[in-house]
Amino acid sequence: MKKDASAQVLSKKKQHSAEHPRSIRMQIQRSTAAYAFGVAAATLSITALHLATPLDRIVLHQIYQRLYYIPIIAAAVKFGLRGGLLAALFASVAYIPHVLLHWQHSNPDYALNQYAEIVLFNVVGIVTGALGDRSRAARARAEQTAAELQRAYAELRQTFEQLLRADRLISLGELSAAIVHEVRNPLGAIKGAVEIMEDGLSPNSSRREFAAIAKREIERLDRLVEEFLRFARSPKPVVERTDLHELIEAVASLVERQAATQGVAVARELTSPRTTVIVDASQIRQALLNLCLNALQAMPKGGRLTIRTCSDGEKGIAIEIEDEGGGVDPKISARIFDPFFTTKERGLGLGLSIACKIAIEHGGALTFRNGERGAVFRLTLPASA
Repeated sequence: MKKDASAQVLSKKKQHSAEHPRSIRMQIQRSTAAYAFGVAAATLSITALHLATPLDRIVLHQIYQRLYYIPIIAAAVKFGLRGGLLAALFASVAYIPHVLLHWQHSNPDYALNQYAEIVLFNVVGIVTGALGDRSRAARARAEQTAAELQRAYAELRQTFEQLLRADRLISLGELSAAIVHEVRNPLGAIKGAVEIMEDGLSPNSSRREFAAIAKREIERLDRLVEEFLRFARSPKPVVERTDLHELIEAVASLVERQAATQGVAVARELTSPRTTVIVDASQIRQALLNLCLNALQAMPKGGRLTIRTCSDGEKGIAIEIEDEGGGVDPKISARIFDPFFTTKERGLGLGLSIACKIAIEHGGALTFRNGERGAVFRLTLPASA
């Protein structure tokens, strides 16, 4: 029932998103039609004033003929050259009958002046419309420039954050490498001492339980130290030409068994034709495996894990790992790639950090976003890779 309800909600959202641009277009069309109708109505109203005013009130007629410029300029500003010219022609057609019927015979000189005024209608419409087109083009260029600057600022900010993250990873790696050797040797000695003490205890002694606890915790510390070493001493990539599809298939095969025990379906959405990249296959496999395991941990009650490849424009190729685990809490989104940060009870918090470090060492990046049902991690590799 919950799945049906969520599917209906998703369907309504998609339908609303499809109808939204259509409703905006309809509103724009209605607004444009109303504006054009207003220009035409204003022109006809001025003509009606001419027809209703006696010919001996020539001052009023001169005022009315100047009023024609208002709808002409309004149309030119709104619709550009085409709108200004059409409005001027419409005003000319509306005004000429009045000149022919009332002024041509009674006052030919004034009628000639009105014909010149009609020509001026069209000149004003053309000039104002051309200026309106240039103004709109300049505004569009300014908006495009502002959008490009905004995108450049966003990319610069993202690059800056990646550099800060890389600097933190490098510093932490150096620190880890310095202290791990000092920790690992005492751990081995402690483990040997506990085993010797355990051998001296009788099989029924209650102290053997404490010895087992000590050994288990020492082994956990040893695994943690091993992760420290792996993080601190990840070698520089040894790149070679690699089939990306085969690499993804290998990772998917590794996680499918664990995914099946959780009721998670592993799906592939790979680009066609097959893609070849020049990378360190073992490191990229480790990064993708970390991302897939992280996705499985977010779906303990089942779901769908999707591995897809897509173009990253001129930047290169992108690999996305999408889960249905509900996404990442925005409150911790800025820290998920930090080493040793984890929300899991027994996690080390190094999986995403290692994957991020591998991506950076390949000249790429690891980013994430929250999708409709879960998190989407995007590993990008540059075209040169």
